[in-house]
Amino acid sequence: MLRRHLIARGHAGLTAGHERFAADARADPLAAGAKVQARFARYYGDLLATLAAKPLKARQVGGGNGRGFRYENWLFESHPGWEVNATLFLPLHLSPPYPPVVMSVGHSGKQFSSYQLPCQYFARAGLAAVVFDPPGVAGEKRPGNDHFDDGVRCYLTGDTSNRYFIGDTLRSMDFLAARADIDPSHGFALTGVSGGGHSSLYAGLLDPRATLIAPSCCLISQGKFVLDLSYSSCPETLMPGRLSDGLDDDILLCALAPRPVLLMAGINDEVYTIDDSRRIAAAASTHFAATGHPDRFQFFADQGGHNYSLNQAREFVHFVRRHWNLSAPVPLPATTADEFTLLEPDQMSCHPRAEANMRTLTRDRAAVLAANRQPPGSGKLHEFLALDPAMLSPCSTSRAAAVRAWFHDWEEFSVETEPGISVQLTRADPGPAHPALWHFDDQGRQRLVTRGGLLAQAIGQADRDSIKAALFSADLRGWGETAMAAHPYESVSWGAPDRFAAYVGAGVGEAPAAMRIRDAWQLTRAFPLRRHTVLSAVGAAGPVALHLAALLPGKFTAVVLSDAPAGYADLLATEEFAWPHDLILPEVLQHYDLPLLAQSAGCPVYWLNPLDGAGLPLSADECAHRTHDNQHWQIATSPGGHLNLLGELLYD
Repeated sequence: MLRRHLIARGHAGLTAGHERFAADARADPLAAGAKVQARFARYYGDLLATLAAKPLKARQVGGGNGRGFRYENWLFESHPGWEVNATLFLPLHLSPPYPPVVMSVGHSGKQFSSYQLPCQYFARAGLAAVVFDPPGVAGEKRPGNDHFDDGVRCYLTGDTSNRYFIGDTLRSMDFLAARADIDPSHGFALTGVSGGGHSSLYAGLLDPRATLIAPSCCLISQGKFVLDLSYSSCPETLMPGRLSDGLDDDILLCALAPRPVLLMAGINDEVYTIDDSRRIAAAASTHFAATGHPDRFQFFADQGGHNYSLNQAREFVHFVRRHWNLSAPVPLPATTADEFTLLEPDQMSCHPRAEANMRTLTRDRAAVLAANRQPPGSGKLHEFLALDPAMLSPCSTSRAAAVRAWFHDWEEFSVETEPGISVQLTRADPGPAHPALWHFDDQGRQRLVTRGGLLAQAIGQADRDSIKAALFSADLRGWGETAMAAHPYESVSWGAPDRFAAYVGAGVGEAPAAMRIRDAWQLTRAFPLRRHTVLSAVGAAGPVALHLAALLPGKFTAVVLSDAPAGYADLLATEEFAWPHDLILPEVLQHYDLPLLAQSAGCPVYWLNPLDGAGLPLSADECAHRTHDNQHWQIATSPGGHLNLLGELLYD
């Protein structure tokens, strides 16, 4: 259900985006591209200003010669404290200055053949080519730069993790422009394969200094790839709002016009299939013709697979020479394997500092935002979460007749919170005069009920002598009974349903975390709260409950959170990230954090065993620090502590 909803939202955005771009292009194809570029630039916030204000601080850390080329290893900063580990390949026997090429690396390392060999080829053909590792994967910049665990946490500050990929590509142009042996008069050529192709395309959209762009094995229909196939993409290609804005790959490629673009693909690519690449190439060719520059787009289908071959390198050099009107200082090298020898990884190592990474930089950005955060009022929350009091009232349907079990009437409900979304709710009710316990659990609404569980005990389910309470326990969308089944493309080590939900949710501008808050709010409209109602939640459901209390200030007697995140900022404080990715609420740290949200609840809020980003309890010292200003922070590590607290709040 949740997957279908996200797919439908994504397709709606992409369809509208294609229709909008087609209409704009009919009126003025160049203006249509400019509108796309402006919209795309918004995903990167202050990135360009941050880079412009940052000194380059370049220093050479190694180098040597190879067959027909020489190379230099450099470190220079892009983001604060973040070092780009660049290897620059230069012609060995030609005099400077040299036209510049920036080769971005995908989910790999610069030492491998798809990156190093093309750069060798470019240098032997008379070009200067710089290559560098991306965050994470197989290069030198791994700690704190996991594309998934660290990438998704960037959403918290409203950022795309792609700022850390593209920043290095843009900074490499600064590095080359500062050198006396580089001729930037024609601009810069950007190229790369797979994720490196994405970086080339995205950087080209952001920076007009990129006058020639040549992505390889990287473009596809987002509707087919990300949505229909549920391919386990990374957060960096699903910027918040990209799918709702309808910026599909073919539109982004067309938006580069009238700059020369060479799109390359492998006939045997098993991911970015040749048929998809040809469809995108056909669309781009038509658009470039409409701009009056049909000769500035070219498509090259290589005989290989998902890699940047020497044949592609040769085609790229021909394309650069033609569009930059360059002379041919030397004959092009042969593209046979025996013509080239890979440098050893150690020869290209730069040893960048690891202290600054995607996680720490996002943590630091969150700390700056903290100075302006305030407890959010109900109106602000309604606006931020897109909650409209005029939205359709929920429709509640009993799934079966109520069953009297001991002292409660047990009944199962299916509540349609919006078209196509049904939330499952269990109600155990001894009568309307009794207090009520509302409960949310990301592991399922029955988990703490069955076998005499904590909730069954709290409501006095089978105890004749105890005071009784009603229970309302719900599976919000994607939890419990409606948890998403894994898709075949999520069988890989980096795939998972919660990752699909988090990344696509951000892309459509409707995160599952916000949807679940909306579900909970709708449930209170279907089942009005009783005068004495305690709200309880465990695990990843904790933030949902806290939001619900702040949306309905003073309507709950108390809120009890068990084993829940201590705060959104706490999710950035640990190297390990142990929470489901769809816990993340994009942009939230621009506005508030959970402790501030608690101040808006209008009732006591109790955290039992608050957890950090690694899923570990906060230290006693940290809890003591937080309880200094909030008497409702409590530490309890046993189920008995939770049960006793619920009993006190329900019946005292």
